Amino acid sequence: MNERFSIMSKRPLLRVVALLLTAMMGLVACNAETAPEGDTGTATGTGTGTGTATGSADGSATDADGGYQYASNVDAHRLVVEDVCEINELLDADEIDFTAIAEMYEDGKNSVNSDGSVRSIGGFASSEDRNHGLDGYYEEPTPLDGFVRAALEGTGPFEGESAAVRRQGVQKGIQNQVMVAWMVHELNSALDKAADGDFDPAEGAPHNWDEAWAFYFGADRDCAPYVTGEKRADDFGTNNAEQTALANAAILEAMNDGRDDLFQEDADGAQAAADEILRNLAIIYSQATVKYADVAAEDVEEGDEEAARVHQAEGYAFFRVIENLLADAGADVEAVNAILHLSNEPAAAGGGDEVRAALAASWEELDISEEDIGTLQ
Repeated sequence: MNERFSIMSKRPLLRVVALLLTAMMGLVACNAETAPEGDTGTATGTGTGTGTATGSADGSATDADGGYQYASNVDAHRLVVEDVCEINELLDADEIDFTAIAEMYEDGKNSVNSDGSVRSIGGFASSEDRNHGLDGYYEEPTPLDGFVRAALEGTGPFEGESAAVRRQGVQKGIQNQVMVAWMVHELNSALDKAADGDFDPAEGAPHNWDEAWAFYFGADRDCAPYVTGEKRADDFGTNNAEQTALANAAILEAMNDGRDDLFQEDADGAQAAADEILRNLAIIYSQATVKYADVAAEDVEEGDEEAARVHQAEGYAFFRVIENLLADAGADVEAVNAILHLSNEPAAAGGGDEVRAALAASWEELDISEEDIGTLQ
């Protein structure tokens, strides 16, 4: 248990590698995934977790979110998701103000620390000491920030692209790549503290574990990575009887179980829970990658090159959440990037079936079945 829970290293339990990762007209508006309308931060969610956390000793623990009972105070952390909501609103404007979005991304707004400093999404993404392992895979110090800034500025893979294409890079880069990597960072930090014997609910391993859920679900699930799991389950028919994504229900249960394991100073149990969380993240973002490769290919067949490019960008941004995880597990990532990377034109010959086959090589290694992925409806 002294080995870091790194995105680049295999774990023996499940042989899972740790993860990590303009309003449009016409057909683009109908098909591209947009910032969802939803609640104002009171979503309760569902799941099978039966956690027994009672919170910190001084009673300051944050109230439950979506079926997860926090053990510590993460009042400010869960509000990062409100920044995502405001960014999504800016992305829905008829003319996208990328400068205003960049300011929100860099400076933050809603998550204020006790010392008055503001926690920002860009602050996390641009830090070179984050515990997610993506820097090693992409061989650059801040790949999350690099991707988002390229979309914001229209540079790199987004050079010469339309606002609609850049929009997908910004939204999925922030709401999914950065927020999922932030979740993974906190899971890794919790396991590191557990390995060092630091199980203090307020500041030790349980606190970092709480932060992971705050970034995955937070104050408004509809602006958090959680909602991606719900949408993909609808697409692939992988909901439970309560119409919650099976993957999200499993993540919630593992979050509750892992928190309780940390209360009991069971680092191995928490490791197993973290493995299960990452396995289900791989399911969600495999579904997202397959879907948008399929939709882009359909757009090409219908002669809508603009829509195809938007959906190609969407699939590419989703794929980067889990690219390193699946690559290390044996997926043919070169084949996926040949279809989804923006250096290539979208083509009808490279669709969902081809991407699914390229990803499937990794699923057995990750203990993921075809039934777990489901069938695109």
